[in-house]
Amino acid sequence: MQIHRFLFAFCVLFLCCTVLSGQGGVQYIKVKNENLRDAPSGQKMGELTGGTEVEVLEKRPNWVKVQITGWIWESSLTSDPTLVDGFTLSASHILCETEPGAKEVLKKLKSGASFEEMAKQYSTDKASALKGGYLGSFKRGDLLPAFEKEALSIQPGEISGVVKTSLGYHIIRREK
Repeated sequence: MQIHRFLFAFCVLFLCCTVLSGQGGVQYIKVKNENLRDAPSGQKMGELTGGTEVEVLEKRPNWVKVQITGWIWESSLTSDPTLVDGFTLSASHILCETEPGAKEVLKKLKSGASFEEMAKQYSTDKASALKGGYLGSFKRGDLLPAFEKEALSIQPGEISGVVKTSLGYHIIRREK
């Protein structure tokens, strides 16, 4: 019985050591600069300089997932991605002259009407109406405060309620 426990413990230890030796462990970047990507062949997130210490978390053919430990200024962090330098917001809108008119359009949208068709038919902003209400991309502070606040409060693809600004009554769809 004791031999079986010993063999079992040895096998578990052997398997753990085999798995861990294939994965983790501290390593160092050996080239002058190495791109850090969000996935194998994915978008570049930054660069690591030669000598940077990393821990290997996972291996794939030609790729390794690494974890980096380092220190940065606390004030450089945010949990709100809209506060990241270079953040842009894309939005579409339907602009109406009156609140009752905007509420009627919103009711049609909630019943399944196409945002693009409603913008073309009802928006008083004829330039964006031609593009199905699409306004383009903006940085923080580029839009009227009430419009921006509402656009940031909804998720991409969602439609806002009626929002009043100095231009009239908007129904906003956040694109990105």
